[in-house]
Amino acid sequence: MKRVVHEIAAAAVLSLFLLPAGAALACTWAVYSGGTSSVVARTMDWYSDDGAVVEGHGRNVAVKAADTPNALEYKSKYASIQIRGGVSGLVSEAMNEKGLQCSLLFLDGSQLPVPSPQRRDVGIANFVSYIVSNFATVNEALAALPSINVYPAAFHSIQGSNGPRLDYETQNTPLHFAVADTGGDRAVIEFIDGAVKVYHGSQYDAMTNEPHYDVHLYLDSAGYQPNGTNLPVDRRARARMYLADMRARKVDGSPRTLLAMRGLLATVNAGTEQVDPVENEVYPTMWSVLADQENRGYYLSRYNTWNTEYYDFSMFPFEQAKVVKLKTTAKPPVIK
Repeated sequence: MKRVVHEIAAAAVLSLFLLPAGAALACTWAVYSGGTSSVVARTMDWYSDDGAVVEGHGRNVAVKAADTPNALEYKSKYASIQIRGGVSGLVSEAMNEKGLQCSLLFLDGSQLPVPSPQRRDVGIANFVSYIVSNFATVNEALAALPSINVYPAAFHSIQGSNGPRLDYETQNTPLHFAVADTGGDRAVIEFIDGAVKVYHGSQYDAMTNEPHYDVHLYLDSAGYQPNGTNLPVDRRARARMYLADMRARKVDGSPRTLLAMRGLLATVNAGTEQVDPVENEVYPTMWSVLADQENRGYYLSRYNTWNTEYYDFSMFPFEQAKVVKLKTTAKPPVIK
């Protein structure tokens, strides 16, 4: 009887929260730590190629973090590898030389806090870059949040197959973030009803774009079981089942963890012909990455090639105050 009640409650929550406009505009993020190894898997799901470019950011790069008079200005403390959308300009994925990783995902219904003149502005489009440029751990990054305004950004319409998409008012910039360090610490950062909401702890190992994270946690407690759809709750639930299996098998070491997490990516991948049942639109996985936090390397796979690109800190002069567009020429290391 208790299970039936949980299933009914979960269904009710789904009916209330799973149907916002743009529900499929996003990605999946998941992280696993085993012994010395730690790997983040992430997909970028979008209705068109975002033209992602990979950049190497050196130490001491001078940055103005927002296009406002009150912008935070800093010099990067840590070098980083950042993945930026060539169309949107958003830095959606990054990892620094200390292994701190940060991802940006969409979250409809987000609303940023009203900026305070007592705090410096960090543009939300630059938030991922700000995190990896300045901090080595999740704790350090979270400790800095009260000192900044996460400043909104304007998003303009982009033509999709069913008409214009992504036309948001600036204050409702629909984004949230996940952060993971090499010590196994994680955090999810959301902006709900004009307030910052943080979920901090090693138990927060997977995130998708919809609905708000507290609803995901309720579904976890209700024993929600995923099916094969590409809806956000199902993608996250499949990822968590996969992570639980890895923990049960005590997967350890960088090679085994990388191989296992490549399998996780396959479970959450959205195919190029998979129609979202809510929006009647296709939101395929345009690219996916494995961030090898132990060895500070990125494996990037794009939807339109069989090749896997590899990037690490040996590919640019990371001790110099430069930003370099990276092009991978070598084959990725063989995982043994």
